[in-house]
Order: sequence, then C-alpha cells, then structure tokens
Amino acid sequence: MVFGGLDSGVANPVRPDGTTLLDAVWAGAPFRSKGALVIHVAKVADTWVAEGRLPRADGDAVARTARTASYVA
Repeated sequence: MVFGGLDSGVANPVRPDGTTLLDAVWAGAPFRSKGALVIHVAKVADTWVAEGRLPRADGDAVARTARTASYVA
C-alpha cells in the first residue's frame, strides 16, 4: 500500500466481500488534515489486524507509512 508516494511494502488485503483495506481507508475521505488521515489509517489497520486479515507488523507498517508520507489537502 502506498501513501504520498511511499510504499509500505504491504500488499492490500481483501475481505471475502471484495473490500480492500485501502477501500476502507478511502471510505473515510475527505480528510481535513494529515492527522485525521493518519488516525483513520491506524484505526482501519487495527480493525483488520483484530479480524486476523493483516499481521500486526504489516498493520504497523501501513500506519507508519501514512504517518511519514507527504500530505496535500
């Protein structure tokens, strides 16, 4: 998954209904700030980790990438 041109190195997982993690992230758009995006990405990643659809290390990598990526409102 890529945020602001930075690649997290994590493949975008898919739920059985076809929804991807990035679908779940972008469903929260528009984001009023980078902070709002970062918080939302972390919450979505945590949900997917809790569901067993994403390893914790991958969830952390996705959140870290969103946090360090550039953001243009």
